[in-house]
Amino acid sequence: MQIKVPTTLYGVGRCDQRRRSAVRSVVRLVVERRGPGRPAFDSKQKLVAATCKLLSERGFEATSPVMIQQRSGVGQGSMYHHFPGKGKEGLALDAISHMRASTLAFLYGTPTPEGGEVEAVREHIVAALDRLFDRREGQALVRLMADGVAGAIKPIAQATQDWCDDIRATIVVMLRADDPHEDSEVADAAASFLTPEFEHIAEELFTAALGRGLVRLPKIAFHLFPDREEA
Repeated sequence: MQIKVPTTLYGVGRCDQRRRSAVRSVVRLVVERRGPGRPAFDSKQKLVAATCKLLSERGFEATSPVMIQQRSGVGQGSMYHHFPGKGKEGLALDAISHMRASTLAFLYGTPTPEGGEVEAVREHIVAALDRLFDRREGQALVRLMADGVAGAIKPIAQATQDWCDDIRATIVVMLRADDPHEDSEVADAAASFLTPEFEHIAEELFTAALGRGLVRLPKIAFHLFPDREEA
């Protein structure tokens, strides 16, 4: 039976082995220790952390550089020193990169049960995705995907697309739920045969989780928009 792979958001294509390898590389980078002498939390990190929070709370269009500066507590001079000529777009790209890595680390930190039944594995992945979209990273991703301004800026749209691709690739890895005692060549051969089906399921689970995350997304406080009334 032929499996139809649905069109993905932002025109995202099917994930492949190279992307799954890249996902693992990103996760390894997340857990690497800081180099000697590096401050625990410098001004650039404060700016990126503030941008992450604001993207999750307000999205890209409704966030301004002034808001980021005020939230971070970093002076204007430091902000333009770390992001010269890049402005809000440069801050957003760094924040997306940070949240993308955190997302993958979170998903890889919730491995599927070994030898679990197919339905149990799906339930585990659904629960993990729901937890993800209740987190700051997931809320920021939902807001970015619903933000027309962010989608019109090619570097941000591409970064968001790559983020979504990596989540799909991670879901595929979770669906495999390889038994560590199984022959690796046999497992890889079976996974290769089932890749189209895994990718179809991953797309289905990811899209459904996005929808649930959108429904649960906290609204921006209406006092920020005095000319609007809550429905």
